[in-house]
Amino acid sequence: MINVLYLDDELHNLTAFRAAFRRDFHVHVTTEPTEAVRILREQPIEVIISDQKMPTLSGVEFFELIMPDFPDPVRMLLTGHADIDAVIDAINKGRIYQYIAKPWNESELKAMVIEASMLFHQRKAVATEGEVLLSKMQEARAMALKIQRATDQAQALSAEQAAEINRNAQNINRLLAN
Repeated sequence: MINVLYLDDELHNLTAFRAAFRRDFHVHVTTEPTEAVRILREQPIEVIISDQKMPTLSGVEFFELIMPDFPDPVRMLLTGHADIDAVIDAINKGRIYQYIAKPWNESELKAMVIEASMLFHQRKAVATEGEVLLSKMQEARAMALKIQRATDQAQALSAEQAAEINRNAQNINRLLAN
């Protein structure tokens, strides 16, 4: 089930969101940015939805605040005000994925959250694959250094040295092929 955090200063919006989506998502709601940060620390949140206009800070400011510690969840900005500056700030500063107008359309919002969750998991998979590739490249680099040292020091290679060089070259090929 998708873990969604919704931050809004209007309690009735949170109640409506929870009622609409509690069967589809694992919903976390709060009116307080500090509580939202606590939830982010304690729960594996995939999608964050924040209202733009709130008394203590804007949705964009909230996203900027959490970005260093929580860069992975996909961010969506919800607002009843069509403020182009807020949209630009949200994209540039808050790195939002979607801009949602109030009142939301339930089926559209559900589809957006599902799509955002898929994006979250795709990003995680790419990051994991990148880490695996980096590790393989580091191993290959170490093996290449062994080969380089062996050939630099060799004047006439013994059968054992040639076999080790061949094994290292095969290991590099195996690492890079997977």
